[in-house]
Amino acid sequence: MPQAFFLDGAAGSLFCTGSLHGKMRGPRRKVLIVPPFAEELNKSRHVLATLAAAIGEAGHDVLMPDLFGTGDSAGDFSEASLEIWRTDLDVTIGRLDPDGELELVGLRAGGLLAADITRRHGVKSLALLHPIADGKQQLTQMLRLRLAGGLMGGGEKETAKQLRQRLADGECLEIAGYGLSGQLAADLETLALSKIPLLDVEQVHWIEVVPQPDRSLMPVSQRLIDGWQENGVAVDSAVVVCDQFWATQEIAPCRGIVDETMKYFAS
Repeated sequence: MPQAFFLDGAAGSLFCTGSLHGKMRGPRRKVLIVPPFAEELNKSRHVLATLAAAIGEAGHDVLMPDLFGTGDSAGDFSEASLEIWRTDLDVTIGRLDPDGELELVGLRAGGLLAADITRRHGVKSLALLHPIADGKQQLTQMLRLRLAGGLMGGGEKETAKQLRQRLADGECLEIAGYGLSGQLAADLETLALSKIPLLDVEQVHWIEVVPQPDRSLMPVSQRLIDGWQENGVAVDSAVVVCDQFWATQEIAPCRGIVDETMKYFAS
């Protein structure tokens, strides 16, 4: 049965949803879903909730936390940092009690954070759902939103260089209703999938959203996968056709990404 509760996080209460089956008989896998943040969380919550429900209905333990400063967890986004998020994810993993059999699913920036977990915990499998390749890309995307908002609002013209300097000087910038601190901006720039070897992960699954059935993985994705495979990491990949639901104006479904991910948890 789906559950919702709060855990004591590093900087405040941490809202979690999922299914924990207690002492029910039978083998159960332990799955942590790491969501994206800011507006991408709002646009993708329904898809991830459907995925969490499906994993729970398959008999596995699954939890998905709202990171500190996001969703229904405590704090404001402007107060968030990578250190807090890492600790909060560790707290959630402790509640799952994976005993070395942890399995991760991460969407977009959540994929980056999920991959980062492999540095601290033994991970059996890692499913990356249209992940962002590195935090610099995430930061650039956020700054572009700020620049576009400034143009539409008719305010003083800004440049990306100026915004980055203001963040480096410790200023908090408002971007699409979220306060981005200089600390979090600097933290994001330290994350990159290419810098995480994943050598101890048994299996990596890469799922990408494409607009048409004949499209393949993005070149940057294929390069990352090739690099891991050359280093002995077991990686499989798949594409699903649907809208990029985390970025659409209206809430958009993507049953395909749920069904494709569930192939890994069906047995």
